[in-house]
Amino acid sequence: MGNRLRVAHVITMLELGGAQQNTLYTVSHLDRERFEPHLVAGQGGLLDADASRLDIPVHFCPSLIREIQPLQDFQAYRFLKNLFRELKPDIVHTHSSKAGVLGRLAAHAAGVPHIVHTYHGFGFHRFQNPVPFYFYVLSERAACRRTEHLIFVSEGNRRWADELHLTNGSSVSLIRSGVETQRYRASVKENRIRQELGIPEHARIVGMIACLKTQKDPLTFVEAADLVSQKLTDVCFLLIGDGELREKLTQRIAKMKDPSRFFHLGWRRDTDQILPNMDLLVLTSLWEGLPRVIPEATLSGVPVIASDIEGNSEVIFTGKNGALAQPQNNRDFADKIIQALDSHWQVDPSVRDKMETEFGIDKMVRQQEDLYLKLASRKA
Repeated sequence: MGNRLRVAHVITMLELGGAQQNTLYTVSHLDRERFEPHLVAGQGGLLDADASRLDIPVHFCPSLIREIQPLQDFQAYRFLKNLFRELKPDIVHTHSSKAGVLGRLAAHAAGVPHIVHTYHGFGFHRFQNPVPFYFYVLSERAACRRTEHLIFVSEGNRRWADELHLTNGSSVSLIRSGVETQRYRASVKENRIRQELGIPEHARIVGMIACLKTQKDPLTFVEAADLVSQKLTDVCFLLIGDGELREKLTQRIAKMKDPSRFFHLGWRRDTDQILPNMDLLVLTSLWEGLPRVIPEATLSGVPVIASDIEGNSEVIFTGKNGALAQPQNNRDFADKIIQALDSHWQVDPSVRDKMETEFGIDKMVRQQEDLYLKLASRKA
């Protein structure tokens, strides 16, 4: 056991999101004969309690927050640097934007032999004001110069990173964001959610599962739902998730022609049981890495209408498991929702098989283990 590699995973906030859930799964499923995992995170996320129950050391950094706050950011950097000097990890593996930059800079300053970062998506995007956009890009370049290996969850993100000169000097690999494939493929349609919400048996259900923040653009979903509800009277809408845009969305939902058909459920952990009851899933993101909810829906047999952006376009096969719509275009989303419902779209079984093969969550962990061993065999 003394020859185990000590690996510290660092993430900004343990929200109920794909990157966070995958990080928790990774640190709790690494082979303990070969690896000694540690987890470092900011405080205040919905998954903090889940992390504390893991049989691994968890280090909470109070000053590690999502917002840019120079004083707190410096305190977080100093905390991380001192922690790494004390832990002496063989590998630091960072996730998310803030932890990705501060964690890599701190790991380099602490003399950590191997530094890895996973891009689950970027902290900047094409719809952004140019000034903050280039500030974020320059910050990423500084961190990337101190990074031995970069992991991407989508080919689209990797290509964009090449264009922005983020990959210069680093080795790179594609490791898909894993999902519990058997859990979703084995899910069955039950009437519990209909009974819970009072949705009639004959009504069709269109849903969205996402954090309510700018990246996911949930307002476009509400506006598209309003347009659809004016043409189809037998459709109900589910929004699963919570976040900073909750109040704004609540106000917009109240202005719908028939708000009684729109149900906002907040966060749910039984999405594998809710998905099979949907006739269609919608995802209106402005930018992504590669959202896990698309393979989860596909495995559950639910077609998806998603925005035509990097990541989404790699897992939506038009006519086989859904279609792509223009970002921020509520009418395009509404038209495609109506088309899908009227045509009774079904998921092609071959696409479900592809998702099961490509997105297994244990495959994701094994790929990371192989990477760690490869890096450790190199001279630091």
